[in-house]
Amino acid sequence: MYRSSRSFGQYSGGMMKLFKTSFFLILILSLTGCGYHLRGSGTGKLNVSSIYLDAQNIPLIKRELSDQLAIRDVTISPSNENVDRILKLYNENYTRRVLSVDENTGKVTEYELEYHISLEILTSDGSSLAEPQEIFLIRAVTFDPNAALSKFDEEILVRDDMIRSAANSILLRIQVLK
Repeated sequence: MYRSSRSFGQYSGGMMKLFKTSFFLILILSLTGCGYHLRGSGTGKLNVSSIYLDAQNIPLIKRELSDQLAIRDVTISPSNENVDRILKLYNENYTRRVLSVDENTGKVTEYELEYHISLEILTSDGSSLAEPQEIFLIRAVTFDPNAALSKFDEEILVRDDMIRSAANSILLRIQVLK
């Protein structure tokens, strides 16, 4: 009598699928049970519910900071009365400097972008919670004259990223101070 033998490969597909599913299920349950979670990219809820922005002549960061505060359900008050914190922002400065030049052509090959802003965090009665602080960010951007339009767009993206980073840094400082 002839018996057909089944190869090991016929069973391995279903068994491997079951093994992989079981492995990932156990991994997910153990990570969830131990309290592990992804770090995230910004601050969570702030310990303030209302804030007054004392910000004159800071056009670059004001909109980003207002958006970030709105995301975190913090009310921006039009006056400094009955607020949890007063955020005083001043000396905003964005500059672009030549970082390197091609020695053969004399054309710019790299720029250095700098963003600087000063801040002070106050209580509602005007007393300072910490010493005045400065945020200073530097980024380098390459420049190619053959792709000038795309490089200008890249510079705008880098500038916006610097402003977003500065806004997140300000929010982290607000969150730390109680």
